[in-house]
Formats: sequence, C-alpha cells, structure tokens
Amino acid sequence: MDDTPRAKKVGRPPKYDWSDKRDICYKLYVEEQKTAADIARYFADHFNVTEKDLPCRKGFLRQFQLWGFAPNKKKLTPEEQDTVLARIKELWQNNVSQKDIKQTLAEEGWELRNYDFSKLWKQNGLRLRSDAGYKPSGDKEKQARKRKRGSEGFMAELEAAAGAQEGRPDGEPSTSNEADELAQPIAPEDAAHQMQRLYELQVESDQKLQSGKRRRRIRGWAHLPPDAPGTEPRYASETSLDECKAFLHLSNEMYQTVRKDFQIVCEDRGIIKKTLCEDGIWEGSKQRLIRENMHLSAMLHPLQPDLDKKANALDCICADVTKRMRVQQKTITIAEANNILRINPAESKAIRRTLYEIFASVDFQSRLVCGEEYFQGLRQRWINENQRLAQALTPSSEYTPDPRANKCVDILCSDTMKRFREDKLKRGLRKMVQPPGGKYGPGPGPAWAGTPPRTKVGKAQKAREAQEQAVQQGQPNELGRWPMQPGQPQATLPGRYPTQVPQQLPPSNYPQQNDMDFDIDPALAVPGPFIQPSPPQQTAPQPAQASTPAYFRLAPGSQVVGNHPRMWLGKLASATMDSLHAAATSKAGAAKVVKISGVVKNEDGTEDSWLIENQDELEVYLVEATEKASFTVVLEGGYA
Repeated sequence: MDDTPRAKKVGRPPKYDWSDKRDICYKLYVEEQKTAADIARYFADHFNVTEKDLPCRKGFLRQFQLWGFAPNKKKLTPEEQDTVLARIKELWQNNVSQKDIKQTLAEEGWELRNYDFSKLWKQNGLRLRSDAGYKPSGDKEKQARKRKRGSEGFMAELEAAAGAQEGRPDGEPSTSNEADELAQPIAPEDAAHQMQRLYELQVESDQKLQSGKRRRRIRGWAHLPPDAPGTEPRYASETSLDECKAFLHLSNEMYQTVRKDFQIVCEDRGIIKKTLCEDGIWEGSKQRLIRENMHLSAMLHPLQPDLDKKANALDCICADVTKRMRVQQKTITIAEANNILRINPAESKAIRRTLYEIFASVDFQSRLVCGEEYFQGLRQRWINENQRLAQALTPSSEYTPDPRANKCVDILCSDTMKRFREDKLKRGLRKMVQPPGGKYGPGPGPAWAGTPPRTKVGKAQKAREAQEQAVQQGQPNELGRWPMQPGQPQATLPGRYPTQVPQQLPPSNYPQQNDMDFDIDPALAVPGPFIQPSPPQQTAPQPAQASTPAYFRLAPGSQVVGNHPRMWLGKLASATMDSLHAAATSKAGAAKVVKISGVVKNEDGTEDSWLIENQDELEVYLVEATEKASFTVVLEGGYA
C-alpha cells in the first residue's frame, strides 16, 4: 500500500483573505457587540471601499463561527419572552411607535434581536398594516375561506373564465367590496347639488380674484383649477417659493441648504416670527445668512441686476422658514391624538374605518363641495356611532375632557378624508386638479418630488443615484473624491466593477483590462480589504479633451423670466448631452432645455435645422458642423 501523502486538490482559491482580520472582528463583534451589518459598514468606512467588495452578512457570521466567537446576543427564555411581550403591549397601548419601542427595550437592558422582536410583534397581532387600507373584520374570514377552498372552487373559477370568453354575464369579474363602496351611484338631486355648488364656488373665486380679496392660485386647490399663467401677486410678500428660487438661481438642493442654515440662525437668536423681532434683528439674521452662503453673496452683490426682486425673494423664503417652525411646534401626530382621546392604535383604526364607511355611503367629495353645515352633520353622526369618541368629548363626574380633544378628533377626521381621496384616485373615481410633478412656476419645481425614503434600502438607492449624478456633473461625491477626469489615469474592470483612482494617489494596483483573465469569477477580480492586489502597474495619462466653442440662439417659443440674450457663446466641455444642456442654460438659472436643434449652413446661404435628442445625434452633428457649431434652444423656466 502506498503511504505517500496525497496532494491537496487544486480548486478555487479563497475569495477573501481573513488572516489579519481576527483581532478587529473580535473587538467589534464580541467586545463592542456590533452586528455583522455594522461591521461591514465599519470596514467600508475605515478601509475606504464599497460594501459590495466585502463579504455579505452571513459570510461574516460564518467566519465568526469558524473562529469560535460566542454569539453577541443570547436567546430569550420563555419567562423573559412573557416579560418582554407584556412590556411591548404596554408601550403599544400608549401609541408608542415600533422604533421607539425597540429603543426603550434596549435602554431597559433587553438585548432583543430584530428577528425575535418581529416574531413577537407579528404573533400577537400588533401589525396594523397587515391588510392594505381600511378593511372590515369580515374580510379576514373571506380570505381564509379563499385559501382553504378545494377543487370545487377551482372548477368554479374555470367555468367563470369560460363564461367570460363566451360573453355570459355569469363570467363577468366581480369587483371588490371596497371598490363597490367607493363607486356607489349618487342620487340625481345630490349630483345636481354638487354641480351647482362647484359653479358657485368658481364664480365666487373669480369675483374675489378680480376684486383683490384673495391671493392668486398658482396650482389646483380642492376642486378649483389654478388661475391663468402670468397672474401677478397682490403684494410682494405673496411671491411663490418657486419664483423665489428662480429669482435667486437656486436649485432644489441649494434651496434646502438655505432653509436649514436660516433655521439654525433663527434658533440661535430666538426668532419665531418676523413681525415680533426687534429693530435690526431680522435684517441682521438675513445678512448673516448671506455672508455664510457664497451663492447668496454673489446673487445679492450690489452690482447684480434686479436687487429688489432678489432681496424680496430671500425675505419670502426666510419668512416661510419661521412659519414652518411655528407650525411644527403646534403639530399633533396621530399617536398623540390617540393618547389624548385614550384609545389604542387598533381602536383608532376601527374608529376611522366607521368614518370611511360614512363617506362612502354619501359619495363624499370634499369639505368645500358639500358645505360646512353638511360636513358638521357627518362629523356628528360619526361621533354618535363611536362610544369611545363620545366619552372622550363628554365631561362627567369622573372625567374632564382635554381641551385639545376636539382638535384630536379633527386630526383623525382629516386623516380619514385623506385616505378616502387617495383610494378614489387609485381607482379612477376622482380626477386630480393638478397632476403630480406638474410645473406651476419658472423655478425647478417642488423641492421634494415624492416622499423621502424611510428604509435603509431606499436611502442606499438614493445615495447611489446622488453619487452617479455627481459623477456626471463633475461634483465631488460623499467621500470627498472628485470623479475621473479625462487627463487622469484610469483602470477599467469588466462587468459592473468600475474603479476610479484620483490623480493625487499612488499608481493604481488594479489590473488593466487588456491583462485581465476573463475566465475567473468577476468577484475575485476586484481587490478589496480582504484580497491581495496584483503587482502594481502604471497607466499612461491620456491627453485632456479640448472644449468645443458654439453659438446658441434663443428660440421664439422659450419661456424665461427676465431679459435673456437672443444669442450667446458657450463651450462644450465634452460631446455629451449634459455638457450641451449646461452650455445652453448658462445664461438662465434653473432653466430647462425643452428642445435643441443643430444648425448647418449650406453653400447657398440657407440653413438646415436638425433636432438633437441623444449623444449619437450630437456627435454626428459636430462632425458635420466642423469648426462652427450653432444651436437653437427652446428654454422653459429660469430667470435671466
């Protein structure tokens, strides 16, 4: 028998190098009690790499198990689970949010994993959002019956589908109960009353606008459309925020920065309202904001044109900041309203469900359309049908209502109206007066086009999009690095593993594309903190790309505030659409390019115009135009 030791089988090399990571992982996982996700973020921040170059969460945990690390969180015993569950229910009854419940348990010394917390939360029926919308309790039984149906129900569905193909009425699809509730037919006299009410509101609104008794409406409100474009405000203080951004050449990001900076100034000086400030305090606060903001300093320089409009625009923004601060101090959340009315989240949802059903039964449109008297009747009917609401509003020998109880009832009512309107919009039973994302001013539009992301995945996606946009615009990213310039060395890796190396750093250790072995796993080709890099290789710098001069002419259909030049010169930093749009809007802040065409002059003196919509068309035009490029531009919004 051959006793020669068998040679080790040559296989796939290890993906990550863990040889020098044991001590730091022990400190983070065992001593500091950090999770695997936190440890991955720690390596990403301190080793200056992206999280995709690191092992996944389970990869960290698998390696910790091989090293023999003790789990940083132990499982709860049945007795401890009962104690924690009782505490969770107590906090839930007091309308404490899930995030605050977790924080409270951690402060009280309970080391509870997210998995264990979610399991307790779900098993005890605390998931109020398990069903979408306001569904009555009977819907759960219907769903259970659907899940338990056998072959008979399946055959009935097949027969119904066959009947639908043959045009039989039995095969028509049945709508949901909620859709039936929202689409109930309205009586002819009620429909006539609503039409008459809308007509009266429109006439009254037009009369008030002509007599100067109401401010202009720049976007749709309730069931009333916006006023005609170009309507001037009654006073300078009624300048819209979108116009203010256009006057000051503010993008949405710069606008948010100005608001945050002025709020800090107001908090430092104790400012809550412009009219309550002592002499010189308000103007001094604005001057401090201007000094600390380079863009505002340039816009409000004494040599700038239209200083009155720009100063008024800044004053309107600052006044709106103080108004928002006052409103936030008086705001009552749904949870606070529930506590004042002495109801828990489940009771609050059931109470709002009853009002939802009342609105559906009368085909409720809005408080403005139905009239205040009719709306108060619906509100009183809702209170009478809910004993908990009646008790919270009625004084007795044992209970004195809170002075804010009526306001809390109105908050629950407003939340129900909002959900009712949104449900009708989703089902196409109500028409929006103003489409979402529609422009209603010369500026860049609303600062927030949608709800800010609330989850970690959404925030990470937003951060990636912001970083990609910064790379396209030549802005520094979140880590303070500038994107790769044409004259800098660059190594390119295949697939989705691009690498950018700043010029001031040492030569790149990354392999060149020509030397890359495309047979290996792309994940092994990316050097990170766990992988040894290949021998260093330097790349020869490429010559910088020269800018292209061009003429720009403003098309007749442009809509720009101020005196914009009819022709101007610009330079294209590169043959890209972003560079073309940047040069086209260089004379108008916050403007957008609606249409751009390249002009080619023929030998007989005539001109041909070619529409440019993508980068390929731009490159073809620049080759045809040779040394004299000329463009006609249609601009919208902005301030010249």
